[in-house]
Amino acid sequence: MLALLNGKDYDRIPIWFMGFDNDDLVRSLNPDKQFPKSLFHNPEDFDYPWDRLTDDEREKMLVYNEAVMKPVTVIGWGANMSLGHGGPGEFQFSLIEKKSDTERVLACETGCKRLVRKNPHNYRDYVYPIESVADYHKLQLPDPTAPERFKGFAEDAAYFKEQGYLVGANLNGFFSGPHYFCIDYEEYLVSMLLDPENTKRLIDTVGEWTFAAAKEVLKRGVECLILCDDLGSADNLLMSPEIYVEWIQPWHKKLCDLAHDHGAWVHLHSHGNIKKILPSVLETGVDMLNPWDIDESMNLVDFLSDPTYEHTIPVGGCHKFFFEWDRDKQNEYLTHLFKSAKKTGKPWMFMDTGGIPEGTTRDTWDFLVNRLSELARR
Repeated sequence: MLALLNGKDYDRIPIWFMGFDNDDLVRSLNPDKQFPKSLFHNPEDFDYPWDRLTDDEREKMLVYNEAVMKPVTVIGWGANMSLGHGGPGEFQFSLIEKKSDTERVLACETGCKRLVRKNPHNYRDYVYPIESVADYHKLQLPDPTAPERFKGFAEDAAYFKEQGYLVGANLNGFFSGPHYFCIDYEEYLVSMLLDPENTKRLIDTVGEWTFAAAKEVLKRGVECLILCDDLGSADNLLMSPEIYVEWIQPWHKKLCDLAHDHGAWVHLHSHGNIKKILPSVLETGVDMLNPWDIDESMNLVDFLSDPTYEHTIPVGGCHKFFFEWDRDKQNEYLTHLFKSAKKTGKPWMFMDTGGIPEGTTRDTWDFLVNRLSELARR
């Protein structure tokens, strides 16, 4: 992983799964493994502490990383399974009501609530702290620099670094953070047109919090900043190119500059067809970009073949409907992907498009792990 990021020779394509729909799934796919109690960023049985992982949780995290071929350990309770979510660099949830074994209610630090269900797994955020972007100033956010928030963080970072892992930290997305944690999604999107000034103020309010948190995790040893910041839908952008350049790009660039000043990397997750702003996204200096889903018209091999793009490493290449295909089609797709990417001679990493979905069978999981292990050899 480090060799690839530093432009040196490497012998395997890194495999980095975005995560799993829920922790019950990953446990069922690896029944002989003892995984941590704190895998999922939505706590189920106890509130996650602001403290280092226990020795037992650390050891089980190593077992988990090895089982899913994970090259990166993301620091923080509940932060290492779902890419971009969990840990002190993102607003956190606590358990306030467990209605049944399959349904629970969580409360976010910002004031919104989250209903989490199992079988099938899904969650829905509601009761947001503000109803209008004009109320951005009423947000009551926790102190992103409070020392108690990062208790034990540096010790965990050092421990997993000693075990041979790149260590990362999740952050709020600059565009997605407001609608994840502060305001209804539809209201947020409409306000971009109807009340642009206050929408930008809301984005900047969350952005300032996130940037301050980024400083804290970097000075405690983090080597990779990870943010989930979906900028598009399957067909188009969620904003105009002008809004991205004026409101979001400066935050992305500021974060990349900060990370690079600390010798760290930035990994940006953005679903959707973002071709219209791709040059602007890459201008920020982002080091890794995922998921490059061809179903969303984001072709990883075409990107690798384009000589005008040299800095950012694409992470992804899977297909949105991969897990609905039969085994022959899955194998054909993976074989063609790795062969085509290899021909370009450019570095890349494999990642799924949105987490291993609920309903994935043990046979499919074993096939995927074994086949990727074979194809990853260079």
